[in-house]
Amino acid sequence: MEKIDFVITWVDSSDPKWKAEKEKHVTRDQQARRDVAGQGRYEDNGLLRYWFRGVEQFAPWVNKVHFVTFGHMPAWLNTDNPKLNIVKHEDFLPEAYRPTFNSSTITMNLHRIPDLAEKFVFFNDDMFLVSACGEDVFFKKGLPTDMAVQDAIPATNTNIFWHMYFNNIVLLNKNYPKRAAIKAHFRKWFHPTYGKLILKNVFLTPISLFTGIYETHTPSGFLKAAFEREWEKNAALFDEASKHKFRTYSDITEWYIRYGQMARGEFSPINRAKIGRYCSMGTANIAEIISSGRYQYVCINDEVPGEAFERTIAAFNKILPQKSSFER
Repeated sequence: MEKIDFVITWVDSSDPKWKAEKEKHVTRDQQARRDVAGQGRYEDNGLLRYWFRGVEQFAPWVNKVHFVTFGHMPAWLNTDNPKLNIVKHEDFLPEAYRPTFNSSTITMNLHRIPDLAEKFVFFNDDMFLVSACGEDVFFKKGLPTDMAVQDAIPATNTNIFWHMYFNNIVLLNKNYPKRAAIKAHFRKWFHPTYGKLILKNVFLTPISLFTGIYETHTPSGFLKAAFEREWEKNAALFDEASKHKFRTYSDITEWYIRYGQMARGEFSPINRAKIGRYCSMGTANIAEIISSGRYQYVCINDEVPGEAFERTIAAFNKILPQKSSFER
């Protein structure tokens, strides 16, 4: 069996050293923008231990967990766990990119992590495994699983997130002519596993350019070679974007690397919308979503702790009541 690693990024916004570094570089305008450098972008949702419990219980086959951090760590984390690799920013980010408070800078450079396996799965810290996940949930036939479903970018005026998404699509069109990509891997773009979502491809394929890729905002499998290839192809652009200490309208994200994998046919079709779920703590049936066993993974959007947070914690305690070996 080939090695498959997990990578998760985390930040502790209460760390005095991190806060001092941020204050040195952030402007008042950046601080005022929640989508740029607002406090909400860096807060810990208090659920991290359940991420580790889910990994141990539902994906015991994982080779290594790379925990990417500014340098701080949860007090309860067992750093002696043989499967855990603590990765500080200074361990893999070039000096010109540090310090950074931009998640895109971090994720666009994941391939630089020392000893990272060729096949790895990237998680934000709000993405959790909630039922048994075999390797084939993330990799099949030696390729990352994904869902090549087209979409249209929603109209937006100011939110930087959608500008970054747009930048990814612009670059995808520049490097991968749409009609050639789909023709070369037609069966993967029109795979029956997508269900009704395949209609998006039916209606959007006649358009000469990619107008967007359908997103589920859930854990994603990557080939390290895909990062290396795209960096070689787009070196100047990626280098400049990686120097942005906070989000900007010209950023590129790791989603573009996925899109490149799709365009080259370097993926195995899977319906990510069927096995995963994006929701928020305020979702009425959040407990059922977590504990029903219907989904392999979920992404839970942060909200202010309260009744919804208590329901979320209760649901995680139901399916993952025991400490993992990643906890002291």
